[in-house]
Amino acid sequence: MKVLLIGPDHPQGSLPPYLDTLATGLRHLGVSLDRLGSTGVPYDTHRGGFLTAAEITAIADQLATRIDPGRYDVISLHFGNLETEQLLLARWRHLHHDQLPPVVVHVHALDPTLFTVHRPTPHLRALVDATLTDADALIYFGHYARTALATRLPAVTTRPNRVVPLPTTIAAGTRPATGPALTAALDDPRPGTTVASLYGYAAPWKSAPDLITALEHTQTRLRIVLAGPLWDDPSHTGVDLRPAIGHPQRLGHATELVVVPTYLDPPTRAALVTRSHLGVFPYRPHPTFQGSGAIADYLAAARPVITTDVANLPELAASAGVTVPPGDPHALAAALDRYATDPPHRARLQAAARRRAPRFSPATHAAACLAFYEQITRTSTCDPPT
Repeated sequence: MKVLLIGPDHPQGSLPPYLDTLATGLRHLGVSLDRLGSTGVPYDTHRGGFLTAAEITAIADQLATRIDPGRYDVISLHFGNLETEQLLLARWRHLHHDQLPPVVVHVHALDPTLFTVHRPTPHLRALVDATLTDADALIYFGHYARTALATRLPAVTTRPNRVVPLPTTIAAGTRPATGPALTAALDDPRPGTTVASLYGYAAPWKSAPDLITALEHTQTRLRIVLAGPLWDDPSHTGVDLRPAIGHPQRLGHATELVVVPTYLDPPTRAALVTRSHLGVFPYRPHPTFQGSGAIADYLAAARPVITTDVANLPELAASAGVTVPPGDPHALAAALDRYATDPPHRARLQAAARRRAPRFSPATHAAACLAFYEQITRTSTCDPPT
């Protein structure tokens, strides 16, 4: 099978590591695969803002002319809230009309905020919606996303679809490695300290204020590590976490918070996850958020998680996690305290995490995606590539 994998192709962000993982898994299964993608978010740092709609469309046009999609059996299309790839299928349909192979859209975002918030452009948003409603098939990363997107775009319910949870993006055999800042953050000299962590970009659905309030109500000895870009920017976090950069801040009875505001590559993520006792996900509802990719790294490593009841987090965590209501810091504090002080409870969660770990392996994910691609090509009326 020949697959064209489309999505952002640059060093940072949440989508590129996933696409690298998927590409590797598909190639191991014998797929002939090419990549096509943008080299960055359509944002101009000199202007301090996103590119204009015309500039974004021009980039999509440039991508569209770089490759002939008719050479492939399947187009595997990936875009989140900001990627230029949102427009690529519309540009190809303009250029090639109906001469395209089956298109499988992996649903990474529920609404194109690039064209609703940053550069409000109704006709471009309509093109993105048409990409979803007219796709030959859709892959969702949780049942939540399938239900939520159908509420906004009822036409997607007519498209073949499958739920395939995101895998860990830490490849098997990755050797954990940390720099000085993360090493110091993870090394708590107090014996018996429970270490919980969360990594990734600060985002509107990650509630740092709720986490801080929860930690102020904890009664046990905890070390909480927040790692990733923008955690040092109060405009993104809703609370000033800068005092905790490199200096553990005491909260509650004996909890310490440390912030490491840098991007974590796979070896660094591996170090963070393996040296954490659990992951903590103090999220809140957001219209474009369907679920966390980071949670897969913890579950694949057999680390339990504490999550809020938001999007697909409860279905991913299942018995390997504790789910608390969003916006309830007291419940989050109680869940953290119980994990640290209740050995039978902790052992049950750890055993469940070990049982669930294989669900989040890259090999399992790639095999499920390939099986769906093969199903779609068998039922498609498109002519095969020559």
